Amino acid sequence: MAPTTTPIGILYCEEQKVYKAQKALVAAKFNGIVMTEAKFDPERDARKPNFLAKNPTGKVPYLETDMGCIFTSNAIARYVARCRADTFIYGKCFDDEAQIDTWLEVCIHELEVPLMSWVYPVLGVMKDDPQATKAATNDVKQVMTSLEKQLTSSPFLIGDFLTLADIVFVCALSEGFARVFDPSFRKPFPKVCSWFEKCRNMPQFQAVLGGVTLCTQAEKSKPVQESAAKPTKAEAKPKADSKPKAEVQPKAEKAKAEPKAKAEAKSAPVAASSGDQEAAITAVGNQIRELKEKLKAEGLSGKKVNEHEEVKKLVEQLVALKAGAPASASAAAPAAAAPVASSGAPAGDVEAAIKAVGDEIRVLKDKLKKDGLSGKKINEHEDIKKLVDKLLSLKAQMPEGSTPAAAPSAAAAASAPAAPAPAAPAVGGDVEAMIKATGDEIRTLKEKLKKDGLKGKELNNHPDVQKLVTQLTELKAKQ
Repeated sequence: MAPTTTPIGILYCEEQKVYKAQKALVAAKFNGIVMTEAKFDPERDARKPNFLAKNPTGKVPYLETDMGCIFTSNAIARYVARCRADTFIYGKCFDDEAQIDTWLEVCIHELEVPLMSWVYPVLGVMKDDPQATKAATNDVKQVMTSLEKQLTSSPFLIGDFLTLADIVFVCALSEGFARVFDPSFRKPFPKVCSWFEKCRNMPQFQAVLGGVTLCTQAEKSKPVQESAAKPTKAEAKPKADSKPKAEVQPKAEKAKAEPKAKAEAKSAPVAASSGDQEAAITAVGNQIRELKEKLKAEGLSGKKVNEHEEVKKLVEQLVALKAGAPASASAAAPAAAAPVASSGAPAGDVEAAIKAVGDEIRVLKDKLKKDGLSGKKINEHEDIKKLVDKLLSLKAQMPEGSTPAAAPSAAAAASAPAAPAPAAPAVGGDVEAMIKATGDEIRTLKEKLKKDGLKGKELNNHPDVQKLVTQLTELKAKQ
């Protein structure tokens, strides 16, 4: 077929996650259509107003067309595959399309999530966690076993001709075959290896992915690259404006020769007006929501989203900003005998308010569940978000060292159903022991749920798993 010469749109992609865009690029080669490629730099481009105006979800890759933007890798690949009615890469009938869609779902949820948990440390994109890598390896083996069984009865995933299902899997598996699938790993999967090399040797694949190079020895993890670990410029700006971090404040205090107690430093306004502080809090809150949506679109969920390094940094930044919000005039007066929160209210009043908001969150969540909402939809409900923000603000007003008796943590309120409050924070070795015990409990529970037939997203979204993950996140924050 003669290729078209007019591009159907501009495909934006990140260099470190280029395999996501390669799905659509290979499909375009098979369909004989053209797209303009553009590199997307998250540090430079993510906060540009024109980017958010065109693509309000902030997901990359995305395809900009005359009719609007299409985002998420599989959605773009489907669009490109359907641009030609006279080819069969999206199947020959409705049944073919359904089978292709099935394999696309398997790929993005069951393969890409664990495989990238294994490969990204090798690329220096994320820190290596040996236990997570071991679990990811086992998950990838399960998918490879399914592919081996499927390819025993047919040369391609849905029959005797290549489709988008093959394209998406080959693109997703490329980094694995090139970097971590050593000969011992590949040995049980001869059909998959043969199919992979056959596809990669096709000119359409070679034009996008290059030649086939199977790894001879699995690569080791690398230190996280600075560009992958540091926050974007947009994220760094609020830090520079508001200076909430502990390491910034002592310098300002030293310059003024007015050393203060740690609790006063946390609640005092630093180098920013009230309006600036509120704007910074709003901006960081929006960054957290957008980053979580982006990570979910990339296949992460539950624990992996909440424990992502950039998410944790932004949450710490948000808490620090809220703790550093300007106090009322009454708070500027000398402290009375009773402990006083930054808002000028006695600690007991603030503690009562925290408990009331926590109860309100639980009641609202129960109501939303009865209305048919669950999981992500409940946590992203506007009223829930407002109450969680209110809870964070109240907690920031508690005097240092005090602990609300019966209020949930902000993380627990945002990601788990009603649960009893954690005990007063332990210190030193106690915290480490609790972290280890909770981690062991999560692994044991996951093994049990796997035996019950749950896996992937269903496993991570199980209420008991989410409760334990929330508890683990809170414990780690206390170290």
